Amino acid sequence: MTSQSPSAIQNHKSLTEEETKSSSKIDSIAVDSEDCFGDSIYGSISEGRESILIQKIPHLETFQSHNLNFTISESPIEALYKAVTSNDIKTSKDILINSHPDTNIKFENNNTLLHIAANFGFLKICEILLDYGEDTNVKAQNNELSTPLHLACRHGHQHISQLLVRSGADLNKKNIQGNTALHMASMSENYHLVSWLLTRSPDVKLRNIQGKTAEECGSEEVQKAFLKHSKRTIVSAGPSFDNSSKVLSRSKTMNNYDKITPSKFLVMKKLGKGSFGEVFLVCKQDTNQLYAMKVLQKDKIISQKLIKYALTERNVLSYMKHPFIVTLNFAFQTIDKLFLILNYCPGGDLGSHLSIEKRFTEYRARIYLCEIILAIEELHKHNIIFRDLKPDNVVLDEDGHALLTDFGLSKEKVHDNYEAKSFCGSLAYLAPEVIRRQGHGKAVDWYLLGVLFYEMVAGKPPYFSMDKNELINNIQRGKLKMPSYLSSEARELIIDLLQRDPAKRLGAIRDADEVKEHRFFKGIDWNSVYRKELCPPKIQKIEVPKTGTPAEEIYGTFLAADSNRILGWTFVSDQVYP
Repeated sequence: MTSQSPSAIQNHKSLTEEETKSSSKIDSIAVDSEDCFGDSIYGSISEGRESILIQKIPHLETFQSHNLNFTISESPIEALYKAVTSNDIKTSKDILINSHPDTNIKFENNNTLLHIAANFGFLKICEILLDYGEDTNVKAQNNELSTPLHLACRHGHQHISQLLVRSGADLNKKNIQGNTALHMASMSENYHLVSWLLTRSPDVKLRNIQGKTAEECGSEEVQKAFLKHSKRTIVSAGPSFDNSSKVLSRSKTMNNYDKITPSKFLVMKKLGKGSFGEVFLVCKQDTNQLYAMKVLQKDKIISQKLIKYALTERNVLSYMKHPFIVTLNFAFQTIDKLFLILNYCPGGDLGSHLSIEKRFTEYRARIYLCEIILAIEELHKHNIIFRDLKPDNVVLDEDGHALLTDFGLSKEKVHDNYEAKSFCGSLAYLAPEVIRRQGHGKAVDWYLLGVLFYEMVAGKPPYFSMDKNELINNIQRGKLKMPSYLSSEARELIIDLLQRDPAKRLGAIRDADEVKEHRFFKGIDWNSVYRKELCPPKIQKIEVPKTGTPAEEIYGTFLAADSNRILGWTFVSDQVYP
């Protein structure tokens, strides 16, 4: 393969800023005048103006062409290199799926393909390398010890930087000049990027070989971002356990509050138990506020490689603020446990109500569906699929309104209907495309909404069988049996949501808007739904004991997590300490 000239490399620069602006993966990013950071769950990429000359691609064994856009004589890595540097999204994806080349091979100056794509600002290419490459190394360093994140920040590519950080990039890694990603962003004079990076809790005290901190490298305008940041009450740690987990507490307000630990809570009663931990009703002693405390056993999570699922739940809940999504107030850890302190919903979950009442009226089910649809819509706007919608994961607040909870199976960074590939979810609540392992996207949540609706009005999930193999076969090929007492509108909605082909499923094209326009919801004022003005049935609240037990008496002495620490876990909501 011939080397590319500097001019050829420079020509890629025109495919930078405008490309990322038009990407469907970045529509949730916003920074307003009040310093409110709308954080794209997907993250994203930007563009580049640095000339990285890449050549001398190692020749690997040739492979059979899969009708892709490259010649039969090219090796997979040669073809992928050509596609990446040409910003050929489809070919890059096809090569990665069909040929599995090593995405971590290094070219001139030890740059990987991710370095190249991040430098050029090829948003989709970076996403594809991370999503479809086998263990694409987001921390790879070139000859100058720069990571892809260094290059993205150097050119002020906020969307790329967000994607890389969410994919595990190390914010505190230094290059050969001793500069971190925050140094590079400061020198690029990108106020918004610096502001966003500061919310991920980098070490702002690190100095480069010139003895300067990132703040000292920035312009007067950029330094204002550091000043604003220092005045914020609390900033949550970054989502990756590769990032620093320190929570900044430089403001006067935060100094008035003690560190949040389990000892601050009294355990009132156990609410539930799962494979990896327990959920308790707790009372915060200084405020007498009731919360649900989710306690996860680190040894079980680590041994079964489930850290990413625990972190996903913490991350999603840390930035989702919605009336129908449960709120995370605190996250902290001890040497052997992880804690999530969530809003307490005294109405219990829909599963417990269905077990007692067997089934709901269409009127009642419609109210729950409306509220759940708005919650799913909000998740999808942030490019998150829930993937675990079922009665046990819908809880009721004190007024009977429905809230989504338990985000351990949620999938960040999903933008079409064929992205995620993992096999997850309760068996009766598996969509056909999940069983086939053909990839699934946002449409899977609309299928699960159909399953939930069916169970609410029929008393059991569709296609249900006590035999596992029969159940899986029914989901893929069985005939849908519809209760005769359902209205034609309800039947139609169930059929439309349970379409086996995700491309034909209600919600596949225009997402929640399609679902909300279905005739089953005729007359619904969706603004009223958001304001919680629908009137679900009053629920019987769980009786709360008058006295509680100190957490230490249940779990023993809590040792600080100086070792065995999962980075990026600690969180305190700014709504708790305004």
